[in-house]
Amino acid sequence: MPDGADTRASAFAALRYRNYRLMWISAIISSSGRWFQVLAIPLIVYDLSGQSAAWVGLAGFTQLLPVAILCPFAGAIADRYPRRTILIVTQSTQTVVAAVFVTMWFGGVRSPGAYVAVSILAGTASGLNLPAWQAFVSELVPRDTLMSAVTLNSAQFNMARMLGPSMAGVVIAQWGPGWAFVLNAVSYFAVIVSLASLRLPRLTAESNGRLRPLSEFGEAVAYTRKKAGISTAVFVGAVIGFFGITAQQMSIVVAEDVFGQGERGFGWMLTASGVGAIVASPMVAEMARRFDRSRIQEVALLLYGSGVCAMAVAPWFVVALAGMFATGAAHIASASTLNTAIQLQVDERLRARVLSVYLTVLLLSSPLGQLFMGQAIEVFGVRETFLVFGLLFFALAVGLASTQRLRALDSGSGTYQPSAAAEAHPSTPAPPR
Repeated sequence: MPDGADTRASAFAALRYRNYRLMWISAIISSSGRWFQVLAIPLIVYDLSGQSAAWVGLAGFTQLLPVAILCPFAGAIADRYPRRTILIVTQSTQTVVAAVFVTMWFGGVRSPGAYVAVSILAGTASGLNLPAWQAFVSELVPRDTLMSAVTLNSAQFNMARMLGPSMAGVVIAQWGPGWAFVLNAVSYFAVIVSLASLRLPRLTAESNGRLRPLSEFGEAVAYTRKKAGISTAVFVGAVIGFFGITAQQMSIVVAEDVFGQGERGFGWMLTASGVGAIVASPMVAEMARRFDRSRIQEVALLLYGSGVCAMAVAPWFVVALAGMFATGAAHIASASTLNTAIQLQVDERLRARVLSVYLTVLLLSSPLGQLFMGQAIEVFGVRETFLVFGLLFFALAVGLASTQRLRALDSGSGTYQPSAAAEAHPSTPAPPR
């Protein structure tokens, strides 16, 4: 039995809480809309640059690098100020950025560099949003349903990855990328309305003196290094970001160059990844009640590496889709396990800052991986590069499993003080607090 696990919490236990339900449903809408933009940007850059994989890698790099740079500041802010207010501001900002893309496309801007440049603004808004969002989940549910909440949070993202790209592929093919940007801008309103509708206690922010984000981030880094479970989660996140997320984002090159499937093929590849995650979501939450987090993580990493290798050697497009399906299932198992391990082991006063350390490493490794993979594809070819990435990923997974380092994920020693208490009768209209 995993340390700190609660056998009473079902895979969908977090949905008993009104606040979590509101956020979860609105997040599916917003995340689905975001995939319209995620699909449109690499397609636009790929076409306008003369089908250059290096440009696609650069676009991914510029979208995620600002996120990694801003996470230290965002974590310190999210530990000091009301997270709901932060999220309303960042979601509104992302709406404005989506509107800028709409204006650019319908205004006739056809320079790949222009879209890469505005992607930096999108990454900036995401960087300020992510730590607050991750930490905010812990305010909506009690401890015994945290694994359910984290897994369902990952599930909604991957459900959106299943729905968004497939719909986006059709929209872009029929009406062009401009309408994909429009739908993305509209989708953000779902989260903004839900945030405004949450029933939360009136909180008094702690007075911690002057805001020193770099110093506070350094404190979180030092804390992370002392906690074996959290430092292990951060390292595994770096491996996943560099090899796994990179392969998923660069799958457009597999769809275009290897199989000639175009934007619909890319949409189907992202959809396959999302389907894999949705199928795996209830299984992961159920497995968390029976197995240690370290064991789940071992299986997830091995499956992830196998999926990337399958994409590299696929003789038919359907095999590449199966590889993406495997990476989606592996990703949600891995991400849910790592996030839960951190949330259960971190002290409340450092929650958002420690999560920002994790997100910084994860999000910095991914754009670096995309930049490197894009250049490698230009030199060595698509299949060869994907195969090397998959084999290296698999080798690191075997190494982590054999050294027993992942056992540190099984601890649950941190302080956890959610604002919610368990509802005795969740079907009644009374708020959970």
